[in-house]
Amino acid sequence: MRIPWLFSTAVVTLLGMGLGAPTNAASEAAKTRTIDAQSISSIKLKAGVGSVRIESGSGDTLEARVTLRAKRTTGIFSSLPDVEKLEISATSRGDQLELGVDEKNIQEDWVLRLPNKKMSALEIMVGVGDVKVLASAKRIEVDLGVGDAHIDVVSGAITIKVGTGDAHIKTALANAGDIKGVTGVGSTSLKGLEGTVKSNAVGGRVSGKGGGQQPIDATVGVGDLSIELDDKNLP
Repeated sequence: MRIPWLFSTAVVTLLGMGLGAPTNAASEAAKTRTIDAQSISSIKLKAGVGSVRIESGSGDTLEARVTLRAKRTTGIFSSLPDVEKLEISATSRGDQLELGVDEKNIQEDWVLRLPNKKMSALEIMVGVGDVKVLASAKRIEVDLGVGDAHIDVVSGAITIKVGTGDAHIKTALANAGDIKGVTGVGSTSLKGLEGTVKSNAVGGRVSGKGGGQQPIDATVGVGDLSIELDDKNLP
């Protein structure tokens, strides 16, 4: 049966109005939060879609900034939030601080500036996006579904998992202990150390032993893995 043009146009228009954000809703907003970090020794950040950048800071506070954008990520029939009404969630569990934004259908672009002390742990989990860690911690863990991960730190144990995307690790030779890396589909490389690099038809493995004690463990499903060791001195 042929649907009258006027009726079909009206249905499409109403669906479009229903699927979008409210007409007075903000589609982008920047949120900041400054947190006293004297009793915090580890940080856990979870984001669905977006990016995370972690930098060294100064003082006794953690500065968290996130730019939120309304973006449909859970299906065409889901509604978009008014991001201006959203806030950074900060939950303390013992000495661990958990950060995030409790909302779906958003893109989160985070920048964390750490206090002037070495954290015991940084745990970053992102579904889709990019992660860059430029601040050292005793333990750094990155779990990324799709996107590129870049870790450039002087010291710390490093564990990184990327489903689809590239992983780049740079640290001091004096920091690295046992080094293990594997890609399912993609190349592997190791610089600054006479280690072992093996390639097969689709993936590769890399292994070695640095001059330190901290393990480096990297896994990439589809993408390239590069590990670089430099001659920086440990703090």
